[in-house]
Amino acid sequence: MTTNRIINSKPEKGPITFEVRPDPELIIKSVLEYFPYLKFQNSFRGIDNYNFALPQPWSSLCPICDGKYGNYGLHGSWYCENGNQFPYDPELVKLYSQDKLEYCLASNTSSNKLKFTIVA
Repeated sequence: MTTNRIINSKPEKGPITFEVRPDPELIIKSVLEYFPYLKFQNSFRGIDNYNFALPQPWSSLCPICDGKYGNYGLHGSWYCENGNQFPYDPELVKLYSQDKLEYCLASNTSSNKLKFTIVA
């Protein structure tokens, strides 16, 4: 029996905390467990792209900000504690501390971010 998974609001859980920056595959797996209605599409230049597993009504609410959302996906990326996006360039990464990072999810139609994971 197949159950349709229609999103109806943003999740109530707080961010997941790790002591060190986890493997990218673990982050993707965690996102998919946390948001069972998403599927992983791809990663490009440090940004992970997720789509809905099933088409959603255009009146669906965004799981990040509760705004009208439709079928647009979400993307996730790492941010430094100061809110700047973590650089994709491997040489620049060496200049940044690996702690106090945040993996945030954002909708493709909004600048709102959901802090999904923190490295403390």
